[in-house]
Amino acid sequence: MDRFLYSVFLILITAAGTKAQPQAFNNKAFIEWNEFYDLRWEDFQGKPGDDVAGDAGTSVQIKAKPYLVKKKVKYDVYVLFNKDKSWSRDKSIQLLAHEQLHFDLAEVYARRIRKQVRELNEKDIEDVNVYNEAIQKILEESNEADRLYDIETLHGVMDKKQAEWTKKIQGELVSLKSYKKHKRVITAG
Repeated sequence: MDRFLYSVFLILITAAGTKAQPQAFNNKAFIEWNEFYDLRWEDFQGKPGDDVAGDAGTSVQIKAKPYLVKKKVKYDVYVLFNKDKSWSRDKSIQLLAHEQLHFDLAEVYARRIRKQVRELNEKDIEDVNVYNEAIQKILEESNEADRLYDIETLHGVMDKKQAEWTKKIQGELVSLKSYKKHKRVITAG
């Protein structure tokens, strides 16, 4: 069994006066989710506390940072795995697959955030508070889905349920593929 340490952080910085300056995540303590990288046990560099039960703990964060482009509210949305807060006692393939799916599940919700931001943009909503409330609701749904994932799979022990969740999450990633994070190049002028 693993004990999943799921932390969702939303950075809500007032967009007023902010120019388009996306922040890349280059901190070596974090791995930003991308479709070409699967977690490895070497990525779990933290140490469990003495009072922590379970075989592994994964710390994942969803960060959303607003900025303005031509008076339009935009968000950079990141899903980050925290190496320093993620740990393991067991190194089984099945447990690693379970932990990876926590990371993938966070990406599903990041894509839902990007979708919601796009829909609000299409409605010409300018109030950053409307965006923040919508994002907060999605983050709460993410926490609930993550909790349900652990309960239904018994932290990855129930093979059939684990397979069902894997299929479900992979399907959602595909259905939301137009909302995956794209690298942007910003030029002067």
